[in-house]
Amino acid sequence: MDEITRRKLRAVGAIAVLVGVVCAIFFAFYQIREKKNTTMRLRSFYSDMVQTLQLSMNLNFTPDIWEFKGGYRNVDVINNYIVQYLKIEKSCVATPDGCFPETNYKNFTNKLTDVNLSKIPSVVLKNGISVAFETISKCKKQDSVCAIVYVDMNSTAEPNTFGKDLFVFMLLNSKQRPFLPYNINVAKEKLSSDPKMGCNKEAEMPMYCSAYLYDNDWIMDKTYPW
Repeated sequence: MDEITRRKLRAVGAIAVLVGVVCAIFFAFYQIREKKNTTMRLRSFYSDMVQTLQLSMNLNFTPDIWEFKGGYRNVDVINNYIVQYLKIEKSCVATPDGCFPETNYKNFTNKLTDVNLSKIPSVVLKNGISVAFETISKCKKQDSVCAIVYVDMNSTAEPNTFGKDLFVFMLLNSKQRPFLPYNINVAKEKLSSDPKMGCNKEAEMPMYCSAYLYDNDWIMDKTYPW
């Protein structure tokens, strides 16, 4: 191999390294932007939802008299006491109609979980966020959980992954705190380390990520398992 060929190969190698570095920097900035955008929108959604439920309770009293029944559908309750106070683009409360993806949601390792929200009463908001309401009790006891609320930040679009675009909250029978992240009362350490639902890459179904972010002032720091 002559000197000219060696120089050309060295130049090609240097260019390849430079391209790799630029791509890595671009990807890092892209992730930072996506994290920030997600948390800003999630925090705004949370605030709006609290205000929506406070408005409904001011007009209709607390959820214990909203006539929740057993089972997950409670269409009339969802429509009459929640949905009518939201700014919605599309309703899938009475009939499932594409507000959530047909596929199951994934965990951080891209393994499919058992969670499929395509048949749960849901809506798409004007801002493109999908919200599903899975009622789980008759909601009679003070501070009891009336419904699990699933929030997909980009509706049916990918990645359809817990902790990236899917976050979980609770609707409570409480005048003071009607809407909170799922299992917010779990110990802070467990929110991130729990092997089943913690906000970590090894968790089977990381449902605690909304509580983790709430407890961390809605910031995805360097330890967040994006």
